[in-house]
Amino acid sequence: MPINDYAEKEIRNKIINKINPQIPRGRSKHQKGYIKIDCKIVTKVKIPNDHHRIMKSKKSQFIATALRLNDDEFNSLIDCPLTGPMYFDLLRKKLTNK
Repeated sequence: MPINDYAEKEIRNKIINKINPQIPRGRSKHQKGYIKIDCKIVTKVKIPNDHHRIMKSKKSQFIATALRLNDDEFNSLIDCPLTGPMYFDLLRKKLTNK
């Protein structure tokens, strides 16, 4: 199933509120968030700006890949069945299966 259409603001809010990435302070046009497990950075993600427009599918796919999620998992993260703790459990499983 392909990634659903979401507003940039919605994706941004879900990433920040559920995953709580470490966002370094600085003057950048686009924020980057670092996701850590056991004090180790495992991935970084470009956090969308606070716009109400619908994000293009290629950009959504890029964010899903950065979060190490497939399309269905990304949809679950944004639509709410996938919680923050569930995301980290899923990420840990993916990292140990490498």
